[in-house]
Amino acid sequence: MLTYSLISVLIGAPKANTSQPNITEGGGVYLCPWSHTNCNIINFDKQGDRYFDINDVNTQVEFKSHQWFGATVRSHGNSVLACAPRYYWRTKHDTPFADVTGTCYLSVDSLKTFVEYAPCRTVLSPNYRCVCVLQDGRVVLGGPGSFYWQGQLITATTEEIVKAYYPSYFLLSVARQIQTHQVQGTYDDSYLGEEGQSNNTFIALAQRNISKQQNMGSYFGYAVAAIDINNDGLDDLVVGAPMFMHQGSCGRMEELGKVYVYLQRGRLLLEPSQSHLLGTQAFSRFGSSLAPLGDLNQDGFNDLAVGCPYGGVDQQGLVLIYKGDAGGMMDTPTQTLSGQWASSSFPANFGFALKGNRDLDQNGYPDLIVGAFGADKAVLYRARPIVRASASLTVHPTIFNQDEKTCELDTGSRNVAVSCITFCLLAKGKHLPSHLGFTVEVQLDSVKQSQEESIRRTLFLDSKQPSLLKTFSLANGERLCHDTKAYLRGEDEFRDKLSPIYISLNFSLDPQAPVDQHGLRSILDYQTEQLIEQKAQIQLDCGEDNICVPDLKLAVYGDRTEVYLGDENSLSLTFNARNEGEGGAYEAELYVILPPEADYSGIGRNNVSLSQLTCSYEAENQTRYLACDLGNPMKPGISLWAGLRFTVPRLEDIHNTVQFELQIRSKNANNSESDVVLYELEVVAMASVILQGVSRPDKVIFPPPNWTVHQSLSEEQDIGPELQQVYELVNNGPSAISHTTLEVRCPLKALSHELLYPVEVVTEGPLTCFSKTTFNALKLKVRTHNQTCQKSQTPKTLKVAICPCPQKPYMKKQYDLQCSVHYKVDKMPYSIPPQSKPSGSKNVVTAVVWNKPDSLFSVPVWIIILAVLAGLLLLSLLIYLLYKMGFFKRSGPYGTTMEKAKLKPQASSEA
Repeated sequence: MLTYSLISVLIGAPKANTSQPNITEGGGVYLCPWSHTNCNIINFDKQGDRYFDINDVNTQVEFKSHQWFGATVRSHGNSVLACAPRYYWRTKHDTPFADVTGTCYLSVDSLKTFVEYAPCRTVLSPNYRCVCVLQDGRVVLGGPGSFYWQGQLITATTEEIVKAYYPSYFLLSVARQIQTHQVQGTYDDSYLGEEGQSNNTFIALAQRNISKQQNMGSYFGYAVAAIDINNDGLDDLVVGAPMFMHQGSCGRMEELGKVYVYLQRGRLLLEPSQSHLLGTQAFSRFGSSLAPLGDLNQDGFNDLAVGCPYGGVDQQGLVLIYKGDAGGMMDTPTQTLSGQWASSSFPANFGFALKGNRDLDQNGYPDLIVGAFGADKAVLYRARPIVRASASLTVHPTIFNQDEKTCELDTGSRNVAVSCITFCLLAKGKHLPSHLGFTVEVQLDSVKQSQEESIRRTLFLDSKQPSLLKTFSLANGERLCHDTKAYLRGEDEFRDKLSPIYISLNFSLDPQAPVDQHGLRSILDYQTEQLIEQKAQIQLDCGEDNICVPDLKLAVYGDRTEVYLGDENSLSLTFNARNEGEGGAYEAELYVILPPEADYSGIGRNNVSLSQLTCSYEAENQTRYLACDLGNPMKPGISLWAGLRFTVPRLEDIHNTVQFELQIRSKNANNSESDVVLYELEVVAMASVILQGVSRPDKVIFPPPNWTVHQSLSEEQDIGPELQQVYELVNNGPSAISHTTLEVRCPLKALSHELLYPVEVVTEGPLTCFSKTTFNALKLKVRTHNQTCQKSQTPKTLKVAICPCPQKPYMKKQYDLQCSVHYKVDKMPYSIPPQSKPSGSKNVVTAVVWNKPDSLFSVPVWIIILAVLAGLLLLSLLIYLLYKMGFFKRSGPYGTTMEKAKLKPQASSEA
């Protein structure tokens, strides 16, 4: 518990160990000068427990250990009263303990001598644990435990208490002592005796009976304070209920604590105020302590401190400051004090005890002392001088007209539009220094500061900067004004011409100002409006009212109406944007909201008549969109054509359509948007399938040369020459196919003779084959072949052998072996049905040339002999004829050798 003594502070320490012999944590009271931290204990009681001889036995009759002396401390003038609410004494010699009665010690001569006052140490043994009031020469004690907790009040003058005190007497009687008495049993558990004090009036609350309208167990009346809240000259009453239960938003009851406010409308006529203070944190024990503070901000109304000893994030404890008002207590705290000691095994209980409304440092403002019971600490909070300041801001003219050039910038480099800005500052207050330092900051176009894409449109003429910082020194009550000029940037330097240009002024006390004679710096009143804003406009080409009303129209055309599952789906959109209104559309943009399946590719450039746009791609949450500049402003009567290119590569068969959303938007306040245009594309499943077939070889001669018929067949080549039919099914997309049927038909017989012997089917790809004909029925050894194909292909090879068949006289020498192939797409892997399912056929022809075998064309021997004889006869006849003709008698051109030798030389040379 806390109280004052002159310019010192009395601090109770209920669990302190003192010099009393054999006493554990008897408690004590310390005297602490406010100017330093050295505290001295006051020896109210130096004795230990007293013992008396009862039946020749030395018996302990009182118990001061853990009595909590100092839990209540009161001072008035030179008198100080301190109580121990947990003091025990033995009422009967044959019982070890008795009821707790409590006891108090009183000093009326500035802490020089002390007397004990224990009016409850009687046979009835009531209990007073809370109330201890000292004022105007009278002591008032409350005993909530008396008469089965009906409660009791006891009062006597300090003069009679001192006169009745005899140290050697254990039970004392004080003359003219006044006390309440026991009443009927319906008042049991009323807890009469909870505390309160109001100048010359003492308040005793019977918690149960008075607070019947409050919820049970809220401890209504645990703390009470009297304070003139509304400055009507009558003390009002505030009552704490630290365990008040409040129904939260989810319907659960929460222990928040509450402080009730009762305004005194007439003598002892209390009416509940409309404003009651409710705690905000569960189990913080809001309202456990209350302290009138006096007028902290010098506004004519007294303020109040409310303790929350278990409040705060770490239960370090809080104290909340509430301001008085003509209508009652303001329900929102103006300041929150937080404990400096975190909760450990035992909470610090910052705010367990409060004491205010006393100017300790003599600076004209009341101070506050906060006790932290669990941390064994007390903190002094000194009220600082309050400055009541006000500021004004004017702008003239409030419209920047770019056509009216009133000033030259940078020695004539450009003419600019200028406006004059004036701000004034006034400061006053009580107990203030002679001069106050202020810092004033003026910001131009301050709202645009948070937008990265925007720049400040106005600058100060002198500094070419968007902000102005000034420091001033004002005397108390002085009003000071300052003029400056701002100019508008060039039209090509910014886009936003519609939104207001906000000019803001923010002022504060100079944080570097020297402290006053009491070591304190002044602060602004919490209600001071430190931020002031004005706004200006930019002159638009929209008539005298400066309001533009466009009429925006949009038409959209595309180069396709369908998109295919599995395709990139290139798309070109051409749009026509028009403004048919009477005013320009400022910062006009085409907004295109892209569907999740689409991507932006670029601007359409295939037509010279299309305007070249500047577009930005943006993403906001899950929405992707394009913003394309259409002009600033988009003037009335304009009509422009432009194109955009997209792809739609991420199609899924969840939706039947893909939708683009297009709209023209501007920053105008009126008629700023066009109608939304939806461009829809139908999602289609489509596949292009190609069937290819080839025969390997494309011509077969049968029987082949040197081929003989095998009596026993063991290998594939024993049957006949090999023939392969290769079929390939290719899906050129774009959509996928999940199930296709491929049917192959080949003739196995020709003219009732076996023509083909089916050997095997070789496949690549997800194919499953079945046939009515048995392949390789003779279980011959089959030669292996390596087949390689592309992934997109689906080949199928039918391997057969040409069977040995004797040629009939009427059989053709050449036979066309024709295999027919047919495919049909049965299913595509989409929930969207295809518009058509591909199908087709193909014939693969192999030429079979029949050759006569050797056994069928042999010549008899006699014919051969006859032929030889005929040949010899013909040769003899030929020789005879040649002989008759002299063929064999003919000589050379020069005769024999002898004849040559008889030739004349001339003839010989000629020859």
